[in-house]
Amino acid sequence: FMSRPSWDLPAWSLHVLLYMCSFSPGSPLAPDTPRIQLRLAGDKRKHNEGRVEVFYNGEWGTVCDDDFTIHAAQVVCRELGYLEAISWSPSSKYGKGEGPIWFDNLHCTGKEKTLALCPSNGIGVSDCKHSEDVGVVCSDKRIPGFKFVNTLPNHVEPLVRLRGGAIVGEGRVEVLKNGEWGTICDDNWNLLSATVVCRELGFGTAKEALSGGRLGQGMGPVHMNEVECSGFEKSITECFFNKEAVDCSHEEDAAVRCNVPAMGFQERLRLSGGRNPYEGRVEVLMEKNGSLVWGTVCSEGWGTMEAMVVCRQLGLGFASNAFQETWYWPGEVSADAVVMSGVRCSGTEMSLSHCLHHGHHLSCSKGGGRNAAGVSCSETAPDLVLNPQVVEQTTYMEDRPMFMLQCAYEENCLSSTSSQVPANSYRRLLRFSSQIHNNGQSDFRPKAGRHSWVWHDCHRHYHSMEVFTIYDLFSLNGTKVAEGHKASFCLEDSECDEGIEKRYECANFGEQGITVGCWDTYRHDIDCQWIDITELKPGDYIFQIIINPNYEVPESDYSNNIMKCRCRYDGHRVWMYSCHNGRRRLSVALYYYRRD
Repeated sequence: FMSRPSWDLPAWSLHVLLYMCSFSPGSPLAPDTPRIQLRLAGDKRKHNEGRVEVFYNGEWGTVCDDDFTIHAAQVVCRELGYLEAISWSPSSKYGKGEGPIWFDNLHCTGKEKTLALCPSNGIGVSDCKHSEDVGVVCSDKRIPGFKFVNTLPNHVEPLVRLRGGAIVGEGRVEVLKNGEWGTICDDNWNLLSATVVCRELGFGTAKEALSGGRLGQGMGPVHMNEVECSGFEKSITECFFNKEAVDCSHEEDAAVRCNVPAMGFQERLRLSGGRNPYEGRVEVLMEKNGSLVWGTVCSEGWGTMEAMVVCRQLGLGFASNAFQETWYWPGEVSADAVVMSGVRCSGTEMSLSHCLHHGHHLSCSKGGGRNAAGVSCSETAPDLVLNPQVVEQTTYMEDRPMFMLQCAYEENCLSSTSSQVPANSYRRLLRFSSQIHNNGQSDFRPKAGRHSWVWHDCHRHYHSMEVFTIYDLFSLNGTKVAEGHKASFCLEDSECDEGIEKRYECANFGEQGITVGCWDTYRHDIDCQWIDITELKPGDYIFQIIINPNYEVPESDYSNNIMKCRCRYDGHRVWMYSCHNGRRRLSVALYYYRRD
């Protein structure tokens, strides 16, 4: 039963033709140049046109059209092996992409050897939406003798990743098989196997091999069980393992803590004035007039993502709160002045200085001191994950008279056209249940205390989060055709795993939340648990749910807060199928050309 795995690349996709390649110039790139790969994707007719997509840090993303010019298109096309760029297109002409927007405000001269060398906001720093994804059309003619070289280690897609860790180099181990991420069972899990994972990801040896789902429970399949490594393998997928994992559950998910080289990030950041080392006003060490001085960060626009970066940089785990006032944390008087403003982070940065900010051109109307940015950190965080099978199994369609939807209308749960119809008309609703699990390491609690919950008189209940989930229906090219939302009028433990007691219930104005190992079920028959599809034309669509969409509550992993399904509507019936968490990996084809 012990065997080596078969990790074949996905088959060719008929929907999109993807060229993945890396320009191999005569002179090598500088060691600190980010290694990226490009492809042209989307709804296109020819191989030499499409949406520009970038592979970086183990993930495909897109490029924003802000400040994009024919010079940037020239760099893209030449990096892809085409002689020149013919044109470029803004506003997602080739459809909306998925994943991070890796580049924004690119300023290329057209002579750069790779897009990564063009000045920009920084990789992953963007305020764009996928409706601004840029596309290019390249010349049919190829660069003579151009080499297509795969610069990614071993495979096109990374086969292993860490999720749910508080700091860099730790997390639950997840592996990719047949286009789907899954976990590793902790049977026989040891330092040798953990070290293979750490080295595969570019870290040092493993300092801990964790078992029992200690860094959170995953979702989906358990891909590997009883892993046995010698410690010299280049990838965990080269180790022997048992393909059968029938006795394993996600309570046995394996995790690692890796030895990570000291990078000195903690020396330029500190928390000041807090009651304990995990909280305080954020103070950074910046150069001013030729010398290094400590100062504060402007709190305008300061939120969860920025706080996450601060806590990670200091090795304090996850953000539990982001504060825009810190008068209760006096801090160092000599450091009251603002030295950093306009900070905007994607949440994945290693240091606050890597985030987009104003640089030396400070702008902060609120000023520093008592109005400076602050954070509180925690070693643990919740992690909400939607159960896709429940959505798929409970979907149905209902025609409901307008006079029975007055409360839902007042809470904006119907489409805008519903305000123009008579009370005796009907609305067609796509209904479904949502089962939201907390697979993290701490309870999920609403950001607002009960003293600030909003009372909705029509439904006679409080909302602890005005927007807890967003429901959207997209056409296959990414255009939104219908939408809905659900306020968290009641966050409670509907059911729990065996051995875990419920802590939260909404009866009698009780405390709201979701306990670790429990789940909250929003039944299909409650108000606003739908999308209004009254005006929808028959066809094929993509259904999407996003939990905690505004990042109001910090979580250990936001990448699994999205769930997508394929949806078919024929005007009389509706089908929901192929529901899955996170992004669906597109099939790809690789072309390698070498000239001896």
